[in-house]
Amino acid sequence: GFLQKLGQSLLNRKVKRSVDAEQQRYIENLVEKIVDDIDPRLRALSGYRKKLAPCVEHMLNYGQEICSHLPGPIEFSEAACRSNATVRSSFANYREMVEVFSRCREVQDFFRQHPAADHAYMVLGMKKTENRVFGMEQHGDIIRKDVPQVNVSFSDYRITHPSGDEQTLRFNLRERALHECVAQAIKRLMQERNFSDEMQEHEVKLKMQLGMLQNQHEGLMSLMSDDTSIITKISEVKEQLGKVEHHLGQLKQDIGTLDAFLDKVAALLDKPSELLQVSTITLCLDRLNRLIEEGAAKEADRISLAQVEFGDNEKRVGLLASFPRKELVSLPKPGSVNLV
Repeated sequence: GFLQKLGQSLLNRKVKRSVDAEQQRYIENLVEKIVDDIDPRLRALSGYRKKLAPCVEHMLNYGQEICSHLPGPIEFSEAACRSNATVRSSFANYREMVEVFSRCREVQDFFRQHPAADHAYMVLGMKKTENRVFGMEQHGDIIRKDVPQVNVSFSDYRITHPSGDEQTLRFNLRERALHECVAQAIKRLMQERNFSDEMQEHEVKLKMQLGMLQNQHEGLMSLMSDDTSIITKISEVKEQLGKVEHHLGQLKQDIGTLDAFLDKVAALLDKPSELLQVSTITLCLDRLNRLIEEGAAKEADRISLAQVEFGDNEKRVGLLASFPRKELVSLPKPGSVNLV
């Protein structure tokens, strides 16, 4: 018994070392890709891998965390259209739902490549729109008109990553989350570079303006008229120029050298929650997709969606969906009017 336990312990350690080595190679490959995407010159620094590897691991863990909490998977089927509030509210009707899923080339390819699969698991992304309207509302026997209401609608559907099971789908999304964080980090770095260029241009213009004012102050005009306004303007421009030069000095210090730039990249990548915000929102909707007060809503009226916030406050909602093969329809060819 002792020898068996010892042998199993050694085997477990060997397996763990193998898994750890594979994970390390995986992270190193991701680091190299990120460096390629941001600035290959970072390879000139001897410690770039050591500095970026923990950031990449942090992003992977963050992606794992947010993807593990995404709502779903929810089956989108004819039966679900009648019984599930999320399915019912996401599409205008059953026909629209099956057409959206069936029209997706990725879904078609998945079922063709996996003939034994009964379901495909995927991400359903949508744009959520809220419109304030006036409608009727009944309280007992009393019907009130012109009652302020909020209608919720969904559009711009996007279906991605059809997979054979939920676990594979969530794993793929973890990598997607990492790449989105990298994309947002690059975007911020570009914005800083552009801001630096704008500041330098502004500095040049202020220096030219200051030169013009100083020459006016020392020119003929100041001999023949009161130049108090010019003196005041010179003081204002000098103050503005000092602030611009100070900001430029800070920017050059932050991204002026490769070492400073690497530090900047690492600082951005190490805060993935600031690059990609994912939250779960709950909506209470009636059968007309009108918002209901939380207290008046029944459990069957509540739907949960993931809300993803990208840069520039762009927001999308979505969830994990499953779509049965039996619901797949053949879409009409151009010129025809009916589903086959």
